[in-house]
Amino acid sequence: MVEPIQIEGRPAWLKRYGDGGSRALSLGALDFVATRMGMEPLRPPPHRVGVGAMDTEARRLTELAAQHVHVPQVIGRGRDSLVLSDNGRSLASWLRDAQDDVQRDHLVCLALEAIAHAHAEGAYFGQPLPRNMTFDGQRIGFIDFEEDPLEVMTLAQAQARDWLMFGYGVARYYEHRPEALQALMRQAMSGETRDVHAQTHQVTGRLQRLAAVCNRLGSKARRLTHAVLVLHAATTLGVLVIGTLAIDWFSDGDLDVLRLLTG
Repeated sequence: MVEPIQIEGRPAWLKRYGDGGSRALSLGALDFVATRMGMEPLRPPPHRVGVGAMDTEARRLTELAAQHVHVPQVIGRGRDSLVLSDNGRSLASWLRDAQDDVQRDHLVCLALEAIAHAHAEGAYFGQPLPRNMTFDGQRIGFIDFEEDPLEVMTLAQAQARDWLMFGYGVARYYEHRPEALQALMRQAMSGETRDVHAQTHQVTGRLQRLAAVCNRLGSKARRLTHAVLVLHAATTLGVLVIGTLAIDWFSDGDLDVLRLLTG
C-alpha cells in the first residue's frame, strides 16, 4: 500500500509492504510456459512480500541511483515500510491527458530515451510500464522495484524484458498509428547490444506463432496480435516489443501472460 504524505512541506510517499497474497500457482505456470517456449525474458522473478519485498526495493533503488537513473530516494525506513521521495506524476496519467499525438509521441520518446540510457549504464528495471514510470516535467523516473528479474535471467534477457514490458504498456495509445510506435522503438533500440536484440527477437518470434490463434479470441487478443506484428518489424533484427501482448490466452477465456507478470 502506498499513500502520499508531506515531509517539511514536500510531497513524499509512505509505502507499506504487506503479505500481498500468494501468486505461487499462477507464477509457477507462467514460469513453466515461458521456459518451455524458450521465452526466458518473460520468466517471473521471485514474488516476495513483506520485509523481503522491502529489502529488494531498497537495494534496487540504491543500485539504480548509482547508475544515474531517476528513482525515488529512501528518506525513511520502518519495520515494514519505506518513506520515498516524490519524483513526479505517473507517466500513465501524462499519456492519458496528452492533448494530441504530438504530445503523446514526445512523452513516449522521452521514456524510450530514459530506458535506453539506463541500459547503456548496465541498468535494468523489470516492469517499466507507464504506471511504474513518472514524469516531473523534465525527467522520466522509475518506481516499483519489489522484484529483481536478474535472479532468474541474464542482464540481456532482463533488458529485453524491459522493452517488451514498455511496448505492452504503450500499445493502447498506438492502435491506429502502429508505424509511429515502430519508428520510435527502432530508434530507441538502435544502441542496444546484439544479445538484447536477439533475446527480444526470440520472444516476439515465439509469440508470432500464436498470432493466428489469438486473432480469433476477441478484440483484445486481436490488438495484441497486431502489436506483435508491428513490433517484430521494429528493428533490422525484427526485434520488438509489444509482442509480449500476443500471449493473451485468457482474457477472453485464456491465460494472460503479461497480466500475470504485471499483477
